[in-house]
Amino acid sequence: MDKEVQGEEYLKDMNCPVTNCIFSHNRKYLPSLSDYDAIVFHVAQPMDVKDVLRSRKDNQIYIMANQESPVHTAHNLKRDNNFFNMTFTYRLDSDILFPYATIMDIKSGVIVAPSRNANWMEPENVTDPRILNIIKSKSKMAAWFVSRCKSFSNREVLTQKLQQFINIDIYGKCGNHSCPRTDQNQCLDMLNSTYKFYLAFENSICTDYMTEKVFLNMDNYVIPILYNGVTDMQHFLPPKSYINVNDFNSIEELANYLKFLDINPQEYANYFWWKKYYKIDNNPYPNSYCKMCMKLNEWDVEAKRQQYVDVAKWYNYKTCNNKRVNF
Repeated sequence: MDKEVQGEEYLKDMNCPVTNCIFSHNRKYLPSLSDYDAIVFHVAQPMDVKDVLRSRKDNQIYIMANQESPVHTAHNLKRDNNFFNMTFTYRLDSDILFPYATIMDIKSGVIVAPSRNANWMEPENVTDPRILNIIKSKSKMAAWFVSRCKSFSNREVLTQKLQQFINIDIYGKCGNHSCPRTDQNQCLDMLNSTYKFYLAFENSICTDYMTEKVFLNMDNYVIPILYNGVTDMQHFLPPKSYINVNDFNSIEELANYLKFLDINPQEYANYFWWKKYYKIDNNPYPNSYCKMCMKLNEWDVEAKRQQYVDVAKWYNYKTCNNKRVNF
């Protein structure tokens, strides 16, 4: 949401079924906090909520919003029981889904994923000569863009193990290569033209936690290698559009498969079959705000509000498993 206040026109532009919500990040948009039907709390940072609690009215909805890992933010949720009424996060079991990106069916315009009901077409062979020419021009194996050198997931250990078998260029302060962060397009173009794989390794392995490092690069013709806490990838990505570390019994087995794709351009090209039918939307906010408006309208007619007795327990860091892969 770019503007300070967004309302009916904002929702109409995205073809939202309901348009009677006004969103604002200006706390003084209305005279009092008690005048808002709902208040969204971004819990990635600690907050002092005393002034909010003093003005809370009985039918006011409090929404817990977060896109950060519980490993880094769960401690911010130590609040009184029954504080929150809705959850607004990347997790599929949230009341309102707040993903890092969505995948849309090109023909129908319908959002397919993330969703527990995602229904994909069957993968097929890629015969487009343009794609095959892009692939043949690539000269390097894999790249990793990283700024946090130590992680809860131990992804740096995984990378070191993989480097024993294939060449990986590491960009950022954790490696010997650089690409200007001020020119993201240049970095993405380099991936598209030079590398066959990129490492999309999360810094923590938590339920449904898959960030923009996966989706931003999928617009290009480079295969992501995933390491995250998603238990069923079909809920998030088309089949045969990625390589999942967790699908292999060892790092060496993974490396051997990457080497196989490296020398078999047709097999490599088949990982881009989905681009003919689906596209990535890296701006999921409008759809998420539409869903929020719809949810709030549904709850207006309910006699009793839902309350989370302990939302911290639901979002706890113990939902993360940072020893998932046996290195």
